[in-house]
Amino acid sequence: MFIITNNPKIKENIGQLIGIHFVEGSYGDVLMAVKKSVVEKHSSLLTHPLSGSIKPNETYYKTIFLIETNSQSIHIESLEYIESAISVYEKFIKNKQRPNWSLSILHDFAFVDFYIVQSKLSRMGVMI
Repeated sequence: MFIITNNPKIKENIGQLIGIHFVEGSYGDVLMAVKKSVVEKHSSLLTHPLSGSIKPNETYYKTIFLIETNSQSIHIESLEYIESAISVYEKFIKNKQRPNWSLSILHDFAFVDFYIVQSKLSRMGVMI
């Protein structure tokens, strides 16, 4: 299992426990990195790319869990999910651009994403 994220709080607090691919960029950049992993490395999604009930234009940070596979082919269901998530992201960003958030708001978004990740890890039996 590994994580693709742009959340520095995840990198700082979970990076020692689980493999992390840290993306210097936006929510959309995370989605594109996940798609690249699914296509090129034949990874499979462990969490839905739109989980958390937070619209893509209402947060900056996103963390997605994947699993490495030995498959020689692309996991089609994962590819369909990530492509759908990218379409949703593009629709939301097109219709309502994100504001220029302050550092305190970005810190809050990082905490919310961290809490969601912490909850997922707890359900998987991984304590942080």
